[in-house]
Amino acid sequence: MFMKSVGRETLRLRVWFLLPLASVLVLATLILVTLIHLKAITDIDRFTLETVARAEHVYQDQVELEAEMLGAAMLVLANDRSLRQALARHDREQLLRGSATLFAELKKKHGITHLYFSDPNRVNILRVHEPERFGDTLNRSTTVQAQQKSQTVHGVELGPLGTFTLRLVTPWFDSDGKLLGLVELGTEIDHVLQAVQQQAGVKAFILIDKKFIDRQTWESGMRMLGREPDWNRFADVVLNLQANEHLPPDLVRGLQAGPAGEPQVVIPPAATCQRAGCHSSPAGGKKMVAMPVVDGSSAYRAVVHPLKDAAGRSVGNKVLLVDVSPEVETLQAKTLAVLIRESAWVGGISCVILLVFFYWLVGRVGQRLDEDQQRLRELADHDGLTGLFNHRMHYLRLKEEFSRGARTGKPISLLLLDLDHFKQVNDRYGHLGGDQVLKTISALVTSTCRQMDLACRYGGEEITVILPETAADAAMLAAERLRKIIETQVFAFEDQPDIHITVSIGVATSSEHCASATELTAGADRAMYRAKEKGRNRVERAPQQADQGAGG
Repeated sequence: MFMKSVGRETLRLRVWFLLPLASVLVLATLILVTLIHLKAITDIDRFTLETVARAEHVYQDQVELEAEMLGAAMLVLANDRSLRQALARHDREQLLRGSATLFAELKKKHGITHLYFSDPNRVNILRVHEPERFGDTLNRSTTVQAQQKSQTVHGVELGPLGTFTLRLVTPWFDSDGKLLGLVELGTEIDHVLQAVQQQAGVKAFILIDKKFIDRQTWESGMRMLGREPDWNRFADVVLNLQANEHLPPDLVRGLQAGPAGEPQVVIPPAATCQRAGCHSSPAGGKKMVAMPVVDGSSAYRAVVHPLKDAAGRSVGNKVLLVDVSPEVETLQAKTLAVLIRESAWVGGISCVILLVFFYWLVGRVGQRLDEDQQRLRELADHDGLTGLFNHRMHYLRLKEEFSRGARTGKPISLLLLDLDHFKQVNDRYGHLGGDQVLKTISALVTSTCRQMDLACRYGGEEITVILPETAADAAMLAAERLRKIIETQVFAFEDQPDIHITVSIGVATSSEHCASATELTAGADRAMYRAKEKGRNRVERAPQQADQGAGG
């Protein structure tokens, strides 16, 4: 009987001792798991929003870059005296004859899709891209603003098919300041959306409010692109024609249900955006809907926010899908690790282990984010093949040099190199051979640059070299030295072990007639084409006078 009493007391003490301990361990486990889960969710939200901020930054940069390209093309048109005279006379035939060839070249080389000539009252005289349509009044926001402000205006506007076009409108005046008419250039922004997806690592979708488009016109456009139109897929919006990705089923269901009830997250202020590698947060401090989306084995966060056109109208929504699969996997692995370690061990030891593990894992997540941000910054600034700075950095750094030159008074020169007969290299030795030639020549260009110089891959086989504090004669010497170095370089291919590649180089130097990044680049481009016309493998200098530099 005594032994039974002792046994019952022992059992009671064990229960009284172990039950609170077990309760504390369970509670500690739940608290730790909850804290870890919340921390990981916060990291995912922060990663999502910083990625969205980067995407917005890339979008704005690409739009401004395209606007600068349209501005350069407009400058070429504006310098054509015959076009000005034809616009003053409202002479459609002369306008078409004078601009058709140039428009075809701009469309092929730069993707410019629209060219309009209108009278001072915005009545269309000629659509070069669609000559049979004319006589209507253009009431688009950019056209109206350009007429009212008497200055160049650009902006992204919604078209009748639900597509977006970047338009730049410039009023032309005669020597007495009288308005001759309005000239408009436009380019579709498909490649801008593609650049956002590639550089920011997101999937982008545009949803257009149905009240801004005609159903029949939209459905005809969808069929023209080989897509099956589904006007009733969503209640108030349709998917933009320029989308290259299919909407994941989860996202479709979320959008059909509407944003009500979905979790909301706050777009980071400027400080957070700067950590993401951009200059500002366009929607800083505003709430955006962020819904979880699963597509196959990938997890995403869908961020939805209003999309406005050049007139400031909310014409739809922009949906960005941010891949958070690695972060979700980290969250799952972290929670499982906590559950494994929290067992019957002493609570203090278990908590220490969990804290150490938590600290280490969060460090890994932070390191991963830092590495991803660094890679995104490099991708945004450098060309992936040659390692040179890219087209965007060409204009960015050139503008910085012009600002510095305005303070110091020292000139800036620009070299624009184009490989001669590069298409023949690609045709005969394949694109791998062409890539190797570009890499080798890029390395030669870099090796000849001074520490202050900057080499950029401007596009295709074109390379630019920015020469700060360099006058025209010194730039010509540098260009000739570079031309000779490239000419003597030996390229070995399978059937031809001793091949030489030559380049044509255009040189332009800043002056009162060449006082911006766009004008300097255009001058070097024209000089390079003169070098091509004079037989290639030579250096040509851009004329210093404005009337000479305006020629084609």
